[in-house]
Parts: sequence; C-alpha cells; structure tokens
Amino acid sequence: MRRALAGLALGAAIALGAPARAAAPSVRVDAWIAWRDAFVKDDGRLVDVDNGGVSHSEGQGYALLLAAFASDGDSFARIWAWTKSNLMVRADGLAAWRWREADAPHVKDMNDATDGDLLIAWGLAEGARRFDRPQYRAASRKIARAILAHATFESPLGLMLKPGIAGFGPKDSKDGPVVNPSYFVFPAFDALSRVAPSPAWAKLREGGLALLAAARFGKAGLPTDWVSLKAAAPAPAAKWPSAFSYDAIRVPLYLAWDGKAPKAALAPYLGAFADGAPSIVDVSGAKPDASFADAGYRAVAATALCAADGAKIPADLRSVADKRYFPATLHMMS
Repeated sequence: MRRALAGLALGAAIALGAPARAAAPSVRVDAWIAWRDAFVKDDGRLVDVDNGGVSHSEGQGYALLLAAFASDGDSFARIWAWTKSNLMVRADGLAAWRWREADAPHVKDMNDATDGDLLIAWGLAEGARRFDRPQYRAASRKIARAILAHATFESPLGLMLKPGIAGFGPKDSKDGPVVNPSYFVFPAFDALSRVAPSPAWAKLREGGLALLAAARFGKAGLPTDWVSLKAAAPAPAAKWPSAFSYDAIRVPLYLAWDGKAPKAALAPYLGAFADGAPSIVDVSGAKPDASFADAGYRAVAATALCAADGAKIPADLRSVADKRYFPATLHMMS
C-alpha cells in the first residue's frame, strides 16, 4: 500500500423518499488518490488482493465510478481502457466477470456478473457526464441495452436481474431461478435510463423493491445473499449459506443512494444496525451472528441510519482507513 487511506468519502447525501434528481456526487481528491494508489495499478487494473489478486467487473465498475466522482479523467481513461481490452470480450456486449494474472488465458470463465455490468455502465454514464466524452456514453448505452436484452427475466414479483447469464436459471439448480438482491444497483437505474431510455429500468426498480419486501428471513427480517424464486414465496437459496453477509450488506447502501426508494424499504436494516455495528446474520438461527470486522461495513450502517432518520455519521467514519479492497470501496461509496 503506497499510502494510508485518508480523507472524506462521498460528499453527497441522498435522502430516502426525496424526489429523484440528477445529483453530482463527489469524493475528496486525497481520499480518491489514496484509494486509487492502494488498489488500482498504473494500467487501470483494479487488484483485489484479498481475493487472490484477481480483477473483476465489479471492481472495475467501482473504480470507474470513483474516478468520475473525483473528476480524474486520466485515471478514468486508463481504467476503462483496461476494462475494455480485458473484460469486454463477450459477444453479447456484457463483461466477463473475472481476470486472473496467473491464468492462460487470463479470462477462463466467460460468464458475466450483472452487478459488475451495471457498475461499469453506470460508471461510463457518469464519465460521459463529467468529462463530456460521447464515446463513454455510447459504451454505457451498449452495455445497458445488453443488460436489458440478456440479463433480465419476468417473475411473479416483477422484472428480475439474472446474477449472470449462465448458471442461475430454473434448469441450473433444483431451486432455480436464483437471484442476488445486492445486484439491484438502484442508483444505476436512473443513470442508465438517461443513456438507454426504456420503461424496463423502472420495472427493475419495482421488481427489486418487491423482492426485498418479500425476502425478509429470520427474526431480523433480512435478505440472504442468494435467494431462490422457485416457490411462490422467496426462500434462501440452497447452494449458499443462508446468511445476510458480504453481498447483502450492499443492499441498504444502494437503497440509501436511491431517491425513489420508500423509507420502509430500509426498515429491517435500521433494526439490525441500531448499535452501529452490522453483523453477518444466519437467518436460520443455526449459527451465531458474526460482526463485520472493517470500518467500511459500519459506514454502510451509518449511511442507512443517516438516510432514514438523519442520524449523524460518527466522527471515526468520516475518513476512510480500510486497507482491504471491498470494505474500503463500500466506505468510499458510503
């Protein structure tokens, strides 16, 4: 790590239930530089050191967003150039989800990850707006249209997102289709509706909110990372732990970002975050709760409490000091 992470993260607060608006969030330059130096190589590749040094569409998408929010056009261009050359290798316009330096070829699994696709497309839309680059807008539009064409499906709850094109449908597991609630990146939907207009974006928001309203499991009423939609009522997916964990922690963050989400959508998280320390929760009750260790997860909890009730962000969370990619990134986005 070339320098300690420091500085305030996002400066824009979005209140739940407030009218939607074209906000222009920003990050302090020192916070962005520290995050960039810690996790992004000079060629624009984000390295997830705690995950075997892989790079993935999720990380490239977050990097594009944060570079845009920091108005760092040079870094944005490098991040997009690497992403375009190394992950935009599918014929359908979506991104391959993972790149490993030790593999030959570097992309062995050509499946996509729809949250990564959304983050990249949203990042490009923000880059087009910040840097006045029509090519970024065109690239965002292409990915956005590919998401709507290939990564959505109708369900009794409304329009849903496939977590990936392959592996999650009704023929892929006994309890399929399976969805991931944290893949509904609500703030991306408005941005992408402007570059690729379609009523499907509003339907995805409605479907995602319906999913979260129905997928409230256990005493805390929290969603699990992975949810089965096979039965009339959603259930924790069988192939994954029945836990609110490292994926689902992003749900309240995206709800807090979304100016159209009803305040009631945050209700179960407010109860779980009341003491400011979110926990990994096994909704079956078979395992004890385990606290998320890093400050970035507490920052998500603080953001949810702030968005819902105006609670002040604790002083120790007003700067980013996480040394691991995922909590540091959630802290920056909070």
